[in-house]
Amino acid sequence: MSRKASSHLTRLGLKLLWRDWRSGELNVLVFALVVGVATVTGIGLFVDRIQRSILDEASTLLAADAQIGGSQPIPTEWVDQAEQQGLDTAFSTSFRAMAFGGEGRMQLASIKAVSDEYPLKGELEISQQIFSEGQKTRSGPQPGEAWVNSRLLAALNLSIGDSIGVGDADFTIAQVLLSEPDNSGVFASVNPRVMISQQDLAATAAVQPGSRVRYELHLLGDVEPFYAQWQQQDHNHHRWQSVEDASEQVADTLSRAESFLLLAGSLSVILSGVALALSSNHYARHQASHVALLKTLGLTPKAITRLYAGNLTLLAVMIVICAIALGWLIHWLFLQLFAGLLPRELVEASAKPYLLGLATGMICFLGFSLPPIWLLRNTPPAKALRSQEAGGQLTQLKATLLGIVAVIGLIYLYSQSLLITTVLFGAGVIAIFGVAVLARALIVLARRSASRLGPIWRIGLASVQRNQAQNSYQIMIFSVAFLLLFVLILVRTSLVSEWQQQLPEGTPNHFAFNIFQSERDSIEQILTDNGVDTQAFYPMSRGRLVQVDGEEISERIERLQPRGDDYQRELNITWTTTLADDNEVIEGDWFTEADTSQNLISVEQDFAEGLGIELGSELQFSFGGQSVSATVKSIRTVQWDSMAPNFYVIFSSPVLAGSGAAYLTSFYLDAEQKPALVDILQAHPTVSVIEVDIIIARIQAIVGQVTRAIEFILSLTLVSGLVVLIASIQATIDERMRESAMLRALGAKQKMVLGALAIEFLFIGAIAGFLGALGAQVALYFLQTELFGMDFNPNGLVFALGPVVGAVIIGLVGLVSTRKVVRVAPLTILRGT
Repeated sequence: MSRKASSHLTRLGLKLLWRDWRSGELNVLVFALVVGVATVTGIGLFVDRIQRSILDEASTLLAADAQIGGSQPIPTEWVDQAEQQGLDTAFSTSFRAMAFGGEGRMQLASIKAVSDEYPLKGELEISQQIFSEGQKTRSGPQPGEAWVNSRLLAALNLSIGDSIGVGDADFTIAQVLLSEPDNSGVFASVNPRVMISQQDLAATAAVQPGSRVRYELHLLGDVEPFYAQWQQQDHNHHRWQSVEDASEQVADTLSRAESFLLLAGSLSVILSGVALALSSNHYARHQASHVALLKTLGLTPKAITRLYAGNLTLLAVMIVICAIALGWLIHWLFLQLFAGLLPRELVEASAKPYLLGLATGMICFLGFSLPPIWLLRNTPPAKALRSQEAGGQLTQLKATLLGIVAVIGLIYLYSQSLLITTVLFGAGVIAIFGVAVLARALIVLARRSASRLGPIWRIGLASVQRNQAQNSYQIMIFSVAFLLLFVLILVRTSLVSEWQQQLPEGTPNHFAFNIFQSERDSIEQILTDNGVDTQAFYPMSRGRLVQVDGEEISERIERLQPRGDDYQRELNITWTTTLADDNEVIEGDWFTEADTSQNLISVEQDFAEGLGIELGSELQFSFGGQSVSATVKSIRTVQWDSMAPNFYVIFSSPVLAGSGAAYLTSFYLDAEQKPALVDILQAHPTVSVIEVDIIIARIQAIVGQVTRAIEFILSLTLVSGLVVLIASIQATIDERMRESAMLRALGAKQKMVLGALAIEFLFIGAIAGFLGALGAQVALYFLQTELFGMDFNPNGLVFALGPVVGAVIIGLVGLVSTRKVVRVAPLTILRGT
C-alpha cells in the first residue's frame, strides 16, 4: 500500500473511530476494558500493598527483616558484606546464667545482651510495675542497666532500682521487661529474661568456652541479594531465619492469605477477559454491515483488518493507560473510606501491579478483542444489502482457542501458580462443556412445561426456547461467572472460619513445665484459687530415636534423605490414652486401656513420612542411655498452630515406669489473673513458666489484618463479576429488544412485554446460578485440599442460594438493560436494526 493510500486509510480509520465513539457503539467495549483493567490494577495494588504490609508487620517477630543465628560468633566479614549491601544491622547474644537477688536468692535466667540498634523492627514494651500495661520503646537498656521481666522480679523479690547480679557484674534494674518482638517461639525463652547492653557482656564473664550461647545478626532492608551471597559461604554453624520461619502460625496464615489473594486476582483476570470477549463480539456484529459497505466501495480484506485493528489498538492503548490510573484512584479512594478497617499504614506498592494491569489490558485485547475484529474481513459485501449474516462467523475455533490461551497465560502470569491455573482452567472447561448440555436440557424441559402456564410465562419461555443456542451460550457464561464468584466466597468463608478456630478466645497462653508429681496438686490448687481453668497435665521425658526397624537412624536418614526436621535431635515424649482434640488418627487405631500394659506408640504423620515409618514398625529410643523399643499402632495428624501441648511421639504406657518424668500443662490467664504466676513461682521456684500471650495477640492481629484484606479484595472481585454479567446481557440485548418491539407492534401491553422479559432473565439466571453452584463445589474440593491444605467442607446452602442469587441478579440487570423497550416506539427500534 502506498504512503498516500495509507494516509487516507488512517484518516478514514480515525473518522470511523470518532463516529463509533459518538454513536455509543464503543460504550460496552470501552466499559469492559476500563473496568477490567482498573479492577485488576486496583486488586493488584491492594494485594501488593497488603502483602508487603502484612509481611512487614510479621517481620517484627524477628525484630528485623531477616536474622542469622548460631552457636558461633557472627563473622565480621558477614557484617561488612551486609552493610555494603545497604542493610542495617543489629546484634544480640543469648545465654543462660544464674541471676542473683537479695537475701541470697538466685534463679536460672535467660540473659540477652543487645546492641544499641536493637530492635530494627518492632518495639520493646517496658513498665515500672510487674504484670502491668507498659509503654513502647525502640531502644534497649543503657550500659549498667538491666531490664528484667515480671516473673524473675517476683521470684527474686526485687523491684525497680534494686541491684541484680549476672555472672561477675551487677546491674541496676531500670525497667520491667514486658515483651520483646523476636521472642516468637513458644519454647524460645524457657527461663525468665534479663536484658542488658551488648557493651556489658564481657563484664559478666558468663560466656566461657563450652557455654551454650546463641549469637544473632539482625538485618533490615532488601535482604535477598545478601542472602544469595551468604548462601555461597561456609555457614554450617549458622541458620538463616526469615519471617516465614519465625512462627509456624504466621507462616501458615501468610501462605494461605497469599494463595487467596492470588486466587482472587486470577478470577478478576478471567472475569475481565470474558467481559471483554463478549463486548468485542457485540461490537464486531454491529460493524458487520459497515464492513460490507466498505468492501462494496473497494476496500480489500487486508485494508479492513488494518483499519479496525489499528483503530482498536490505538483505543486500547489509551484506555489501558487511563484504566491503570483509574485503578490507582479506586484503590486510593477505598483506602480513605476504609482507613480504620485496613491494616496500619500500608507499605507503598511496587511497580508490579502497574505492569500487570498493562499486560492484562493488552493481552485481553489481543486475545479477546482482536479475533472478532480480525474475522470482520470475511464479511461478504452482500451483508450491506441483507439483514442476515451471509458469512464470516465471529465465533470460529481459532478465535476461541486464542482466547483460551490468553486466559491461561494471564492466570499463570498473575498467580505464578500451576495449581491455581490448572484448577481454574479445569473448572472452566467442565463448565463450558457440561453446562452447555445441561442448560439445553433444562431449556427444553421448561418449554414443554410452559403450556400449562399463563400467557406471559408462555411468551417468556418461548423466547428461551426460540433462542436456545444463544441462551445456552449465555447460561454458560453466566454460570462460569457465578462459579468463580461462589468459589471465592466459599474459600473466603472456610479460611476465615479456620483462622477463627485456630486461636479462639480462651486459647491457653501460658505453659508450665518441669513440674514434679509432688507439685501437681499444689499448682492445680493455686490455679483454681485464682479462677483459672486447669488443663491436662502431660508427663514428659526427653528421648532420642536411634533405630527404625533395626536400621540405625543415621543410616536411614542418609538413605531416605528426608527434608525438614532434624530427626536425630532429642524429642519431648509423653504417654496417655486420651487423644487430644487437635490430633486425628489417620492410620491404625488409638490406644485403649488394654494397651497400657504394652509399649505401643502413635507417631505424627510428617515425622513418620520423613523416616518411612509405617504401622507395625519397630522403633528404638534412648532415654538417658537406656533403650526402649515400641511398636507403631497409629499415625496421626497434629494441629501444631493450636498453641496446645503436642508431641511427635506418644506412648501408650509410662516410659521407664515414669521415672524421671516431669509434667507439662497449659492454661489461660487474662490480665487480672497474672499475679497467679507470682504465687506459682514463689511456691515452686524450679517450675518453668512460658508466657505466650504476647505472641498469640500478635498472631491474632496479623490474622485480623489478613481477614480484612480478604473481605476487601472479595468486594472488588464481585464488581468484576457484575461487569461480566452486564457485558453478557448487552451482547445479546439487540435480539431481545427486536422481539419485544415486534410484540408491542402486534398489540402486546407493556406489562406483558416486561413480564415475559423478566421470566426469561429469571429463568436463565436461576439455571446459571444452580450450575455455577454445582461447579463451585468441584473446584472448591481441589482448592481446599490441594492449594490451602484444608479438609474439604461441602456447602449445601450454596445449592439453595445459587438459583435465587442468579435469578435476582440476572433478572435485575436484564430488566434495567432492556427498560427502553417500553419507552421507545417499536418502529424506532425495528428501524434501528
